[in-house]
Amino acid sequence: MSMSRERYFVTVDMSMLRISDVKTPDNTIQYEIYATDNEVDKIKALLEQIKSEDFQQQEILQRPFQEGKADKDKEVFQNELQELYQVIYDLGTVETKRVVGELQL
Repeated sequence: MSMSRERYFVTVDMSMLRISDVKTPDNTIQYEIYATDNEVDKIKALLEQIKSEDFQQQEILQRPFQEGKADKDKEVFQNELQELYQVIYDLGTVETKRVVGELQL
């Protein structure tokens, strides 16, 4: 495993959560970062967790009278999303830090 940082692009769009070493020409927002193999693994794990939470968002709609459980699910989802953005910010380029810093999370 390499400890040197390589350039990656993180896409944070609920329909397409991913990290790639190439910028894709689609219309999604991609954050440029520099990360080690271990940091990439951490980001991949976070993306997978957020994808699984997003799946559970559908379940929230199916149990409208269980607000406590739904609120807890939403809080977990929001915390994971904030953790992902924090990692992107920490590893990001100057431009990435500027854009992420302007987000209202």
